[in-house]
Order: sequence, then C-alpha cells, then structure tokens
Amino acid sequence: MARSMEIPSITAGQGLENILKHLPQVEDVDALLHEILDVAIEVAGADMGTLQRFDDTNDCLRIMASRGFPDHLLKHFEIVCRDSNSPGAAALKRRMRVIVDDVSTSYLFVGTPELDLLRDIGVSAVHSTPLINSFGRCWGVLSTHFRQPQPETRYDPAPLDRLACQLADCLEGP
Repeated sequence: MARSMEIPSITAGQGLENILKHLPQVEDVDALLHEILDVAIEVAGADMGTLQRFDDTNDCLRIMASRGFPDHLLKHFEIVCRDSNSPGAAALKRRMRVIVDDVSTSYLFVGTPELDLLRDIGVSAVHSTPLINSFGRCWGVLSTHFRQPQPETRYDPAPLDRLACQLADCLEGP
C-alpha cells in the first residue's frame, strides 16, 4: 500500500526552521545533515534517503548523509559522476527534480548492476531534487527512496522543493 500524499508540515518534529537557524553555529555538521535528511524523508513520505554534496573540483556527487541503506550500497554509490546513469546525476545535470516512479522500468536502471542492488534492499522508486540556492549555485542533491513504486501523479513536489531551496541557501550562501 502506498503512503498517503498528505504532506506533513515542513516544521514538523524538531522543525526545519529551527535546524536551519542553528546551522551557522553547529559544530557537528554531519549530525545536522542527518537531521535535515530525516525531515526530508518525512516530508516526502519516503522510507530512506541520501544527501549528496556536489564536488565541483571532481565534477561528482559525494554522499554526506544517508538513512536506511546498508554499507555495501553506500560504498557503491559513495561517489556519483555527473555522466553516470543515476537519478542524482540526472538531477545535477538537468538542475531539476528527477522522478523514477519504478526503478524496474526506468531507463536509468534497466540492464544495470545498480538495479539489482536497489532491488536487493527493497528500493522501488527514487525522487532526486537538486539543492540549488537563490543565487543559482548547486550545493548537491537530496534523494528520497521508496519501497513501493510512486506514480508521479501521486507526488506533490512543492514541500520538498521548498525544503531543498531553504537548505541550499543555508548551506551554500551567496
């Protein structure tokens, strides 16, 4: 059964605004990124997720925070090159959200070892949102993963898009 698309308030739980307000003073940025990822997973109604930072020197994405993934999968996706077939790379290249409503039928995964890896851990759908600040700089990509296929028609991207923009502004600045 698919999750309800009633989106909780972005300020649910500890509160995104509170988390972002304290970002400049936080010493443990790693813990903060995991808290932000938890909020994103809740907002999307997802089961797991990753937060990747764009490394412009090497033109790739690097995982900074994750929830729900085994170590072998994190190791496989630790560094994602811009030209790879993944939702995160596609979101980075296109500078827009990429929705894979069913990994088993997506051109990004069919015939790839990544499809088997995702199936083995129960991932059926992925939504990747670039973290682009108000000045157009890309900080990285936020990806939420679902155990059930997620038809695009049942997905309201607005709350996660707002979260992504707020997060990018706080992390990257001008």
